[in-house]
Amino acid sequence: MERNEELIDLINLCKQNDSIAQQKVFNSYKNKLFALCLRYSKSSSEAEDMLMEGWMRIFKSIEGFEINKEFNSFVFEAWIKKIMINNAINIYRANKKHNLNEEFSEFTIIDLDQVHQKDYLFTEEELIDCVQKLPKSLRVIFNLSAIDEYSNKEISQELNMTTDTVKSNLYKARRALRENLDRIANKDLR
Repeated sequence: MERNEELIDLINLCKQNDSIAQQKVFNSYKNKLFALCLRYSKSSSEAEDMLMEGWMRIFKSIEGFEINKEFNSFVFEAWIKKIMINNAINIYRANKKHNLNEEFSEFTIIDLDQVHQKDYLFTEEELIDCVQKLPKSLRVIFNLSAIDEYSNKEISQELNMTTDTVKSNLYKARRALRENLDRIANKDLR
């Protein structure tokens, strides 16, 4: 209860552009939101840029955040995550002008039947690295579906593409992740 009241006070101060309150809110959520940004970016520096742009949007929009009787910290966290995800989608859309063929030029397909993987536990760094290596269009769709639990229809609406394109790209993303993880496992098992 005390945590919720403290957060309500901080949010109200942020609505008045109080920089100390903004810093406290930032410090409370920066690690979770940075992890979210890492999933949508190709590198840590790109994730940092995405994070900072997202925080600017959060503080610009915080005036519209309503605190009601049922308020708790999870409601606020969901709200700031949604803004950060929308920011990632907007960055994807802005960069979508790149030729998709260029994105896939480094992407090679291997025969999955030839890969014999034993049980292997991957580190968090290995998993993040594999997601970051996906071409941007596949990375965004994978994150929205697998991590942020968007439906194919919601993804198609957000990214202005057909649901069949979403399904196809999601299949490609999962296959690419599996191949990258198989490579890591096979390298470490040798």
